[in-house]
Amino acid sequence: MDEIKHLSSEEAGWHFGALHVTTKQLEAFSVDDMAIDMALCAPALWDLLGFLLGADRHPAMLENNLEDADGDTMMGGELAVDSMSTAVDDSYWDTVDTIDLEGFVEGLTSASSGTVALELDKWQSRCTAIIAIKHVVILSILMQGTNQKSNALQSILGIFLQSVHAPQKVIDTLSRIGISISCNTINAAIRSLSAESQNTLHALGQSMLACYAYDNFDVDLKSQVPLAKKSNDTLKHLTSGLLFPLQHGITLNDLKCSEALWRQSMLNPDVDSFLLPKRSWKDLLSIHLESMIPDPESIDKIPLVQTPLTAARAMDINNSTVTGNIQAVVSLLAQGGVHDPADTNLNSPDISQHVVLFHGDLGTGERLQAAQLWWSIEATPWNRLQHVIFIPSLFHLKMACVDAIWRLFLQPLTAREDETSLMWDVTHLRPKETGIYCSKPGFRRMHQLVGHAGICRRLDCWRVYVKSKNPNYMSLDAFAASEPTINILQDIANELAKLYVAGHDLYQMRCQPCERRDVQYENALILNEYFLLYEELSYAMNHGDIGCVETCIIPWIPILKATGKHKYAMHMMNFLLNVHFVYPEGLR
Repeated sequence: MDEIKHLSSEEAGWHFGALHVTTKQLEAFSVDDMAIDMALCAPALWDLLGFLLGADRHPAMLENNLEDADGDTMMGGELAVDSMSTAVDDSYWDTVDTIDLEGFVEGLTSASSGTVALELDKWQSRCTAIIAIKHVVILSILMQGTNQKSNALQSILGIFLQSVHAPQKVIDTLSRIGISISCNTINAAIRSLSAESQNTLHALGQSMLACYAYDNFDVDLKSQVPLAKKSNDTLKHLTSGLLFPLQHGITLNDLKCSEALWRQSMLNPDVDSFLLPKRSWKDLLSIHLESMIPDPESIDKIPLVQTPLTAARAMDINNSTVTGNIQAVVSLLAQGGVHDPADTNLNSPDISQHVVLFHGDLGTGERLQAAQLWWSIEATPWNRLQHVIFIPSLFHLKMACVDAIWRLFLQPLTAREDETSLMWDVTHLRPKETGIYCSKPGFRRMHQLVGHAGICRRLDCWRVYVKSKNPNYMSLDAFAASEPTINILQDIANELAKLYVAGHDLYQMRCQPCERRDVQYENALILNEYFLLYEELSYAMNHGDIGCVETCIIPWIPILKATGKHKYAMHMMNFLLNVHFVYPEGLR
């Protein structure tokens, strides 16, 4: 009893004021920390619950030999493996467990006894985790029964149930059991979080050092009451937004360039467009010249920092139109406390001389540019949206690049005929999904195919090359057994890049007479090149190497044009030209 009183006291730190809950409290909550604290503060009660919850899973029962009803001896490992099918739902755990590759490989290469031991350890760790969760739940119920304010777990579960739209009857039932807080308390907690979010948005927006991102989403508001006339307007087109601060030492002076950009903008009616410098794709070839040096180090890597994201209030705006995008921009700025400088009744910073970055997809960029074109004759910077700078989404660029690969190597019927085609790889890697890859595979499938097929093709290039240099290397395993040095591997990699990746000599190959050409080899070179370009782009994006990202975008621009994705090519080219030849140094 004393241990429960101590756990439920305010000094224990598990009082959770749902009426004044903050985002920091939600992020700091951890069931693991709660379990450790309970085990330290109430060791006797923790051990008692552990004995009661795990009475039939004592290690001695799994290690000793037991006899079944027929008198046959069952080894502990056999009993454990048999118990796993009834004690734990393996299909569930397989979806949430992190794969231990080292243990997995050892399990495949070891004897059957080693596999049983590995499965036994995995099963025991699962059972331990489940029992620890049950410890926390039971003790939390006892703590709330002793002190109503000791409701940390109940508050977290209640907010979670609200977020997944659990029915009110379910929440009320769990509240009476002692696992959740009541619906009224949950609503009060949501109001507290909403007020905190609004204050955060206001402070971040008025700092003028915020980025905005928004996109559309659809909600089908089905009526629960049957109507005589069926309504066709239940589908609502809404807009969601995010605000996040600019990092890496960016200051207000870096963003104070709105007037300078307007003076050299083609949208400015007072500027003679014929006097502005004309830039093209060839001008991009001069950026990041150091990337031509075969150095694996980063070109211009962004420091790794944690960027806090604050969700804006959903807006009843359809941003599939130009007007909708204008309304979305104005609404997001208003949520950030930024308004028209001409409105003196509102406490808002003057945005006339500054720019604001907006992130979105290609459609968003097109409509924002159209809005700026339409409103370019307005008198004030606010009315002509002079402060809006659009930043294209790199994830959508990846989708466009992988779609270009599909259009080149999978969509045409003639591209699937020979055994060196990418479709041949699909029949081996995804034999049950060949029809999907021929029609609409989607981004995820194509992304995985590029990775897996690219690895297989490059390994096959290694196999062919090392065998040509030494016939004793009948396989890559034999080559690996020779323990080559890193210098040898680097030399071979350089040779493979020259032999099996398309380069400047591809044009000369295609100019040869037909009887001397190897078309399959040429196509394989192009496929390897595009795979490597895509994987380099993905790697650079994942590691924050923005210089490498820009270098990778340049060769993708003509590829996107050749596959009919002219809008992506044009927007990415214009964006890079603006970054390197128009925007001032601070804005870059």
